[in-house]
Amino acid sequence: MIVQQNGSNVDVVTALRRIKRQFGDEYDVIITDDDIYGWIYEAESDIIRNTGCNDTKLTVSSTSFPSNVPAAVNIKRISISGKALQYISVAEIDLLGLSVVSTGGPGYWYKEKSEVCLWPVAETAVNVEIHYNKVPNAMSGDPVVNVFTVPDVYHDDVIKYCIGRAHNKNNNLQAEQVQMALYDKSLPNRRDEAQSVDLILYKGADPMDFEEVS
Repeated sequence: MIVQQNGSNVDVVTALRRIKRQFGDEYDVIITDDDIYGWIYEAESDIIRNTGCNDTKLTVSSTSFPSNVPAAVNIKRISISGKALQYISVAEIDLLGLSVVSTGGPGYWYKEKSEVCLWPVAETAVNVEIHYNKVPNAMSGDPVVNVFTVPDVYHDDVIKYCIGRAHNKNNNLQAEQVQMALYDKSLPNRRDEAQSVDLILYKGADPMDFEEVS
C-alpha cells in the first residue's frame, strides 16, 4: 500500500529560494548559496547516518572485480554466501609478502584508487553481495546542476535544517533551537513513511558501476 508522504521532491533551485524566503528579508545577515550548500551537505549526511535511507544491497559476480566505484559511494560490507569479507589495505598485502594477483577463495577486499578488488582473486565465478550507501556530494556553483542525494521524502527536512543553520549564522539561537527541534522531530516520521512506501525512493541510475547478475 502506498501512503501519503509529507515530504516533497524539491530541486536545489527551489530549495535555495525557499530557505532564503523563509529566513526572511528583515535579517541583517547575508545568506549565500555557498552557505546553504554547506548546510545541505551537513543535513544530508545526518539524515543518511540516522535513517539509513541510502542503504542498498547489490549482488554481482566476482568476475566484475576489480571494478570502478564512484567517490560518492561508501561500501559498508562485502560478503560471499553470507560471510563478510574483511577489509585489507594494499600496504598490508605487501607487508605480508603476498601478491595481489593470487587466486583462490576470496576472504578480503581492498580499494586501490577508485577500484574495489577481491583478494585472493576468485578462481571461479561466485555471487558477491555488496552493501553500500551513497554519501552526499559537495554542491557548488550553479544550483541548476546540483541534485540532492537523499530521497524525495527527506527534502523538506533538509530545508528545515538549513533554516535552523541560517538562524545560527544570524546569532538567533532561540529561533535555531525551535527550527532544529522541528527537524529532529520529523526525522523518525519521515523514516517510517519511507519504509511504508512501495516504491524505489532512490531515483536515477545506480551509483555503483557494477554489472548485476541475473
